[in-house]
Amino acid sequence: MDAMEQYATPPDDTVPPVQRSHWVAFAGILLLVSALFNLLNGFVAIFNHGYYSTVYSQGNRLLIFSYTAWGWIWVAVGIVMALAGLGVLVGSRGARRAGICLAALCLVGQMIFLPVYPFWSVIVMLVSVLVIYGLLAEPHHVHGARV
Repeated sequence: MDAMEQYATPPDDTVPPVQRSHWVAFAGILLLVSALFNLLNGFVAIFNHGYYSTVYSQGNRLLIFSYTAWGWIWVAVGIVMALAGLGVLVGSRGARRAGICLAALCLVGQMIFLPVYPFWSVIVMLVSVLVIYGLLAEPHHVHGARV
């Protein structure tokens, strides 16, 4: 074996996407963090019925859903987001696509939730934007790593 062959980098097909791009690993971890945020948001809406009602003075409704229904939606989105985050860290291309869709859904959902709890919503929206960027960004040194 030649000395240069010993230190040559393996082809891109054998290196997992998480090791090829640190943005993908970052986005996968942020997807898990966003899932945790959504689960926390959902469980607060489900189990502490008066919490969001005291924050927002227009009763127990948010657009068309009650806070309990909204909480169950966030719990479901959080669980699916956690699974997608694990899939992204493993290197699944389908999980990256699902993560982009879920982060976009979370972004829109937090825009709806903005009048109720603005500071929390803005932080979760920022995390969602970073997830979308991290999953869509292609590193300059890796070709063919698109979603």
